[in-house]
Amino acid sequence: MFGRSSGKIDLPSVPATLARIIQITNSPDASADGVAGVVMLDQSLATKVLRIANSAFYGRRVKAETISEAVVTLGFSSIRNLAASASVVDALFPKQMFPGFSWQDMWVHSVNCAVGAEVIHARIARTSGSEVGFVAGLLHDVGKLILARALPERFRQVIEACRDYNFTMAQAERNLLSTDHAKIGGELAEGWQFPDRLRDAIAYHHSPADACDNEDLARAVSAANLLAKRMSRNYVLGMGVEISLKDVADEAGLVVEDMDYIVNTVRERMHQCGEILSWSSSMPGAKAAA
Repeated sequence: MFGRSSGKIDLPSVPATLARIIQITNSPDASADGVAGVVMLDQSLATKVLRIANSAFYGRRVKAETISEAVVTLGFSSIRNLAASASVVDALFPKQMFPGFSWQDMWVHSVNCAVGAEVIHARIARTSGSEVGFVAGLLHDVGKLILARALPERFRQVIEACRDYNFTMAQAERNLLSTDHAKIGGELAEGWQFPDRLRDAIAYHHSPADACDNEDLARAVSAANLLAKRMSRNYVLGMGVEISLKDVADEAGLVVEDMDYIVNTVRERMHQCGEILSWSSSMPGAKAAA
């Protein structure tokens, strides 16, 4: 049906600031001031770190006035995850727009999926929260950014195939490219030295059973992806079937009675994500603030 492209896609190198943050936060001698010094070298990241630290998302009562205070508030793991997320937005979002596809809608979907994965993974793991779930959900579609930047014409054809043949994006990608965004995202996560479980959650969010030891996290992202599509239809391309709460519960390995709590918690958390949602203002097609 389609011509295939199986050529190797060149993956972008890890941004210098992120590489340095990964290195320093993995050091036993790391200090808040040392991490803050690296963050401050990147103005965009420094702004995001300070705003996130003082946002409703963390609910901090005492305002962090310096990057060092923000690092103490967030912790090294959160700084590393925030740097990875910010690097994706700043370095990877394509400048090109594609008819029938909105980068802003994708970002809203990603944040929705992040919150869902955080809540669902915490439910699966029986913990109070799951930061790795949030980050995995936020970055699960990073492979789409790589495809759009590296192969813009093929990406346009993928979008058209979703519309014309009612394919999901992953199905259209496999038909046209002999690969898909999940696999490419996993390769990027490997190259950028993401933790193994985060890499596997990205790579296997459409086939969580293949994630082996990290299946719980991949399953949480897969279920959150379904829930995000159910809650916001703007982003869904192809396969316009109704997604039920039972579908989401089954994918997560939970019972449908869990879903009231999950849906209500996701809605509450989304109200706290204004700062992260605002990152879409730099994306192509963003509307200027009034």
